[in-house]
Amino acid sequence: MKKQIIQNPKGTEYLSDFMTELPVNCLFDKGKTGCGGTSVAIENNKNTIIAMPYVNVIKNKESQYPNKRCKHKLLGIYEGITNDEILDYINTHEIKKIAVTYDSLERLITLLLEKGFNVYNDYYLLVDEWHILFNSYAFRNRAVKNVLQHSKQFKKVTYMTATPIEEEFILKELRGLPIHEVQWDNTVPVNIKPIVTSQPIRTVCDIVNKAINGKLFGNLHFFVNSVEFIAEVIKRTGLKPEQVRVICSDNKRTGKGVKSNQSKLGADYQIEGTTDKVKLINFYTSTSFEGCDIHDTNGKTYIVSDNKKSHTLLDISTLFIQICGRIRDSKYNTKVGHIFSETHYSKYVSLDEFKKVSREQQDKARRLVSEINAMTEEVRLMDIALHEKNNKSGLNEMYIYNNNGYLELDDNLINLDIVNFKITNHLYQSRVTLQGEYKKCGLNVTDEVCVNYTDKLVENPKAKISFKDLFDEYSKYHEEHKYTFLFGNIGERIAAIEQSKPLVWEAYYKLGTERVKELKYNVSNIKRAILNMRTDISTDTKILKSLKDAGITTGIIPAKDAKEILQKIYTSLDIKNGSGKIKTAKATDLGTWFEIDRTSTKIDKKTTDCIVIKREKIVFV
Repeated sequence: MKKQIIQNPKGTEYLSDFMTELPVNCLFDKGKTGCGGTSVAIENNKNTIIAMPYVNVIKNKESQYPNKRCKHKLLGIYEGITNDEILDYINTHEIKKIAVTYDSLERLITLLLEKGFNVYNDYYLLVDEWHILFNSYAFRNRAVKNVLQHSKQFKKVTYMTATPIEEEFILKELRGLPIHEVQWDNTVPVNIKPIVTSQPIRTVCDIVNKAINGKLFGNLHFFVNSVEFIAEVIKRTGLKPEQVRVICSDNKRTGKGVKSNQSKLGADYQIEGTTDKVKLINFYTSTSFEGCDIHDTNGKTYIVSDNKKSHTLLDISTLFIQICGRIRDSKYNTKVGHIFSETHYSKYVSLDEFKKVSREQQDKARRLVSEINAMTEEVRLMDIALHEKNNKSGLNEMYIYNNNGYLELDDNLINLDIVNFKITNHLYQSRVTLQGEYKKCGLNVTDEVCVNYTDKLVENPKAKISFKDLFDEYSKYHEEHKYTFLFGNIGERIAAIEQSKPLVWEAYYKLGTERVKELKYNVSNIKRAILNMRTDISTDTKILKSLKDAGITTGIIPAKDAKEILQKIYTSLDIKNGSGKIKTAKATDLGTWFEIDRTSTKIDKKTTDCIVIKREKIVFV
């Protein structure tokens, strides 16, 4: 397939910075999520139809227009919007901007054609998130085929995504189109934190409980494609309606014996939309994985994949990347936690083996279809009729079907089988395989055992954490790119350390990292080194303060211990004798700063020379 590279001009962040129209009659890879692809299509002066995958995506975009940049009103077409409303909009707006789901595109086009509009020539069509046409090919087959059929008839059409599927699996209807790809020079890599667990729901509940109890920074956004999973988390954690927002499809029409999503959640937990107020805990199913703009400066992203629910296992190259870009303005938008359990299905059939067998079956079926279609019409129709009769002749009707008297092989469905096998049986078989896929897709993988001690401080302000651990973490927060993954604003974490251990920031700014390491993180030595830097107090005062910090005030102390403590103080404060060398300490030196006496007493049954400290002197002599 032909590919044209579009390099973004230096300093540009959005497509609208250098485009007024999107490339047409091509597969358009916009290069990154959140760069305003649909905005370009909405804000120019061309009559435009945008085919979007989900109602939530349409409502999300609809809420953004008109705005200060653009006066166009975007009409969203979904359940409840009547034909009269559509026609009224078209007749009263000079520039038409219409957003419609894949499923409703045919309805719109049929309506316009019936009313005499030359829709294929007079409207530009943008098929947004076209990779979903492939991902949804099996369970939204009719809708996808309708989009493909109608889109080919438009004079100008663009198939856009930020996460194109591998060329090998591109829908056969789109394979002849050239690819236009934007390459950005200012992308920021996303850092993935793999969180491996045998029970993802327990891990999610633990995280939610910490947030409820005020022991985590920020708001939590969980992307998990299972309403049952979400309902169970709410039940286990006791989340209150005001604490949780659930965004999923409002499937009021369900089959017999199938509960609606609202009934699964319960009446107290109403299904909300992406434009509703963000809450402490936010859950999203696949209706919001792509295309939606979520705004929350304090939002933290978790993706959940449970091997017990195959529909929660996501393709890293498409859905996973899409989710990483959903929260547009978060402080933590380059950091994502992936909670997943490993699968163990692929030990008998490898991905390569499955792919090889699939291609062999595909070639065999293609030859059969070709042979039957080459028959004379009378024989061909008789043969097809025999094959279709109760399916006794061995054709799998899911893959081979009758299209106006000719057999057709659905190559797209076979490709989808391979990709689904890869996701459910290969990607999640081990963290090693999954991490390889992360890296292949340009995601950074962070150290799984990375510990942030500030998390412990938030959970328990009295937690026993060594000076060394807190100092090292504090230092890393001040060094760009050192901490590749953490949840919680760096400023908040720095403040937590400074409040809990003021000596950390004082040592960092006054001594520096290397000097603290030279002092071997010893708190007493660090305090003396900082004290020695002071110019507003005398040397005697510095020594006295150091002695008090060492616990020497009044009472009795063995002369040997007093000498050792004083020697450390002399060394750390750089106290020198007349020859310019570090002064040698004597126990009786304590007499300079305290009223003392000498005595002997038994310690551990041994007579020991001691110093009795009565009180500190008022005048040092």
